[in-house]
Amino acid sequence: MILTSYIFRQTSRSVFISTSVFLGVIWLSQSFKSIKLIIEKGADLTDFFILSFFSLPSWLLIALPLGTFAGCMISYLRLQNDKEIIVMKSAGFSPFKISKPALLVALVCSLILFIISHFILPETYRNFKKLQNEIRNNNQEFILKDNNFIDINKNQTIFIGKMRNSNNLEEIFIQDRTDNLYLVEYFSKRGNLNIGEAINLMMIEGTRISTDKKGRSTLLSFDNYNITIQKDKKSFAPRVIEYNEHSFFELIKKAEKNLDKRGKLLAEAHTRNTIIFMPIIFTLIVMLTILKEQYSRILISYKKTLAIGIVFVVQSLVIILKNAVHTDTFFVPLMYLFPISILTVCFIFLYTRENIYKSSFY
Repeated sequence: MILTSYIFRQTSRSVFISTSVFLGVIWLSQSFKSIKLIIEKGADLTDFFILSFFSLPSWLLIALPLGTFAGCMISYLRLQNDKEIIVMKSAGFSPFKISKPALLVALVCSLILFIISHFILPETYRNFKKLQNEIRNNNQEFILKDNNFIDINKNQTIFIGKMRNSNNLEEIFIQDRTDNLYLVEYFSKRGNLNIGEAINLMMIEGTRISTDKKGRSTLLSFDNYNITIQKDKKSFAPRVIEYNEHSFFELIKKAEKNLDKRGKLLAEAHTRNTIIFMPIIFTLIVMLTILKEQYSRILISYKKTLAIGIVFVVQSLVIILKNAVHTDTFFVPLMYLFPISILTVCFIFLYTRENIYKSSFY
C-alpha cells in the first residue's frame, strides 16, 4: 500500500505537469486567433482570458490523454533509471501490481474526461462562441490606430497622427464624401473623441476645406468644431450552432432528424464516450513497453520510441474511424470495438506476463 501510494503520487505529479505543458502548447497555438480578434475589435484583455477559460475543456480533451501517456512514461522511466523497478521485481512484485498506481491515475483521468465531455464542454463551448460572437459584432468595432486611414463608413475616412489615449488625439484628418456636390476635408492639430452610438469628435485649431466638382475650394479656419460621424449599421446573421455546444443526447436526437448530417452528429456524439478509453489505453501501452525484464540504456530508448509509435498509430486509427463514421454510420460500433479490443489485448498481455513472472519466481 505504501509503495502504491508512493508511485501514485509520483505518477500523478508527472501527469499533471505533462498535461500542463500540453495545455500551454495548445493555448499558444490557439490563442493567436483570439488575440487577433481582441485587437481588431478593441475588446478588453479580460475578454481574452475569459475566452481562454471557456476553451480550456476542449483543450483538455486533447491534452489530458497525451499528458497521461507522457506523465506515466516519465514516472516509470525514472523508476527504471533509479533501479527501483528492479528492486520491486526482486521483492516479488508482479508487473501488474507495479502497474496498478499508473492505472489508477489513468482511471481518474478517464473519469475527468467523461465529466468534461458530457457535462462541462457543451456549456463552456456555448459560452465561448457567444462571447466570441459578441466581440466580433461589438458596437465598438470602430478602432483608431496611429498613422492609419480608417474607413468609418462608405463615405467618411479618418486619419490620426498621434493618439495620447483613447480620447485625446493629435494631427487629425477627416474626409467626408457624403455630399455628392462637395468633398469636405477637415484638418486639426488636436481633438477630443467620444464613441457611442455615433462618433462625436471635437476638433480644435483646424481648418475645413470644401471642394466642389470643378475643383473650387472654400477654406474655413476654426478654433473649435464639433463633428458627428455615423458608423455603418450592420446586420449580422444568426450564429451557427456547432456540434460541441450540444450534449450527447442532443446530438443523438439531431442525428435522427437530420439525415444529411447524421454521420457527423453520431461521430461527435460517440466520441464523447470513446475518448475516455484513451488514458487507460495509453497507460497500458507504457506499462507493456517499459516493464520488461531486461534493462539497458539502449533498450530504454527503444521502449520510448516503441511506445510513442504505438500511441501514434492508435490515435491515428481512432481519428480515421471517426472520419469514416461521417460517411457511413456502419462504422459506429467500431468506434467502441476498436478501443475495447486494444484494452482487452493489453490486459491479456499484462496478465500473461504476470503469470509468467509468478511461475518463474516461484
